[in-house]
Amino acid sequence: MITAEAVGWKVGGAQILDDVSLAVAPGELLGIIGPNGAGKSSFVDVLSGVVRPTSGRIRIRDADVTRLSSTRRARMGLARSFQTSALFDGLSAGENVRLAVQAAGPAAFSPFRRVGSAALEVVDTLLSRVRMPGRAATLARDLSHGDRRKLELAMALASDPAVLLLDEPMAGVSAEDVDGLGEIIGEVRDSGVAVAMVEHHMHVVLGLADRVAVLHHGQLLAVGAPTDVVADERVQQAYVGEAL
Repeated sequence: MITAEAVGWKVGGAQILDDVSLAVAPGELLGIIGPNGAGKSSFVDVLSGVVRPTSGRIRIRDADVTRLSSTRRARMGLARSFQTSALFDGLSAGENVRLAVQAAGPAAFSPFRRVGSAALEVVDTLLSRVRMPGRAATLARDLSHGDRRKLELAMALASDPAVLLLDEPMAGVSAEDVDGLGEIIGEVRDSGVAVAMVEHHMHVVLGLADRVAVLHHGQLLAVGAPTDVVADERVQQAYVGEAL
């Protein structure tokens, strides 16, 4: 569904990503892990079009999108979340989702794009999907951190994406909320969406991911089944001094 072919990204004299090739299939969850500074978020930025690679190509389905903007990629079925909050705190949860629905694009692109009472029904559907039924009127600023993350996920799903990129969706979330978020993300994957997720909670990655990719110094160190990857001596050495 989305493919990176020998992707590199260089800023000045610094090689941030170097010859990274990965693909994510429909209905697959690829966990992306690595030590701090490995290039994980940079890779998500390249996939989503926030930055343009200096070498290699990005494909969505069979289309080369390397030079397309993040907006154009969104209209081709790609959505993403960010490490930092992208919510409008002064608006309600429902209003935040409704903005995402209205920004999703023409009706031909998103079946969720609606107006009037139909739009309200879509908001309720998306909030229920992330286990926040009946929370539409709650101001975003009054939500717990875990619910804020769920709301951001609902907004990312507003375009009914074929590809979902998640950059540390559980950062700062309490232990009890982590498992709930993991279940929701697993349900999104099971619906047929191709999911690539950067995450530091290893038990979540090992429990959810169909495959795990390890980045180290901007290069692809290992990729494969979760248990095989964490047992790899090269991966363990890369994580010396950090939790694995």
